[in-house]
Amino acid sequence: MKKSILFLVILTWMLTGCKHPAIFEPEAKGRKADLEELARKMPNKTLAEIYYEHGNFINQQDFPPVVKASDVLKHYREWLVIDLRRPEDYEAGHIPGAYNVPGSKVLDFIKNEKKAARFPKVVFVCYSGQTASYVSGITRYAGFDNTYAMLFGMAAWNKRFSAPLTKGIGNRYPEAVETGEGNNLPGLNPAKIPATINWSDFPPVQSNLPVNLINKRAQKLLEAPRTDFLLKADEFFPDYLKNFASWQPVCYLPKVRFLAGHIRGSWQFTPRHDLAPGGKLAMLPADKNILVYCKSGHTGGHAAAYLNMIGYRAKNLILGSMSFLYGTWKAKGWAPPADALVQDFPVVEGNKPYSGKAIQISAPKNTPKPSLPAVKHKKKEVTGGCG
Repeated sequence: MKKSILFLVILTWMLTGCKHPAIFEPEAKGRKADLEELARKMPNKTLAEIYYEHGNFINQQDFPPVVKASDVLKHYREWLVIDLRRPEDYEAGHIPGAYNVPGSKVLDFIKNEKKAARFPKVVFVCYSGQTASYVSGITRYAGFDNTYAMLFGMAAWNKRFSAPLTKGIGNRYPEAVETGEGNNLPGLNPAKIPATINWSDFPPVQSNLPVNLINKRAQKLLEAPRTDFLLKADEFFPDYLKNFASWQPVCYLPKVRFLAGHIRGSWQFTPRHDLAPGGKLAMLPADKNILVYCKSGHTGGHAAAYLNMIGYRAKNLILGSMSFLYGTWKAKGWAPPADALVQDFPVVEGNKPYSGKAIQISAPKNTPKPSLPAVKHKKKEVTGGCG
């Protein structure tokens, strides 16, 4: 009898006085790594080294962190959706439940107002996806592990907002485009990352390690005007053709796609490999503007965020190679027709998120069918630039 009572007392104590968080408290669905603490422990190391030791995310298989519009449609009530567009464009129509937050206030919003850890995913949305990719990159390197960009932004969500995509793709500035090897760097694509890396080759961001170095740097980058990190084709090419020596374009695509066409003077960097400290990363000039571009601008946007966080001057090209070499991509079956990317998903008008009942979704009517066989793109759906 005494043993039974003792057992009940111990069991009661275990269940009430020593609650296990995995049972009694909802686990955080997204973490925020304390990169500041990691930086303080390594005061003499560059941010390139800190990010490398923290997991080298930019060279992992789940890079870049993007989601499709159809995924957001399924989960918009569970995920935190943040619309980065101007207020007037947000009011004209936005994803149900999406909050309108400017880039400069994103960090505070997901830290304090709507804590990112409460949601399975935090999804950034913009006009055609590239600003969202950049912001998701900055937040990743500020320590958040569940931030994503929605592919092709509101242009893919609803045909009312498709102009940035349908008008942005095309064949422009053929005088600045070349095929084949060009003047690409030879012999700088090692099969393995070397055991010893010369970290002094990378820009030093720290200076006596100020408090909140990473957060301050992330905030500064998020407050910068769009042209500091993202350029339209009509903004980049005229300047490049006049000031060739001040730029270093980086084609962040597999070699076969680089050979099919790239900006003249580009270096080819293989995605998930060459931005590693032991790859070609250290070859990038710290005294030039770096234009890193991919297929659609999503991978390039995240790569630009990484480069800017570790001390380079990097910009991304809106819609990537699709903005100036779309005919080639489409002819080779590497990119679907623009109308196949545009959906007719519901939008909410006004200056506040929709918080009512779940919207009933019916199949879009008169949705243009892809001119290429759907099965051809089933496995290799547009994924952000380096497919």
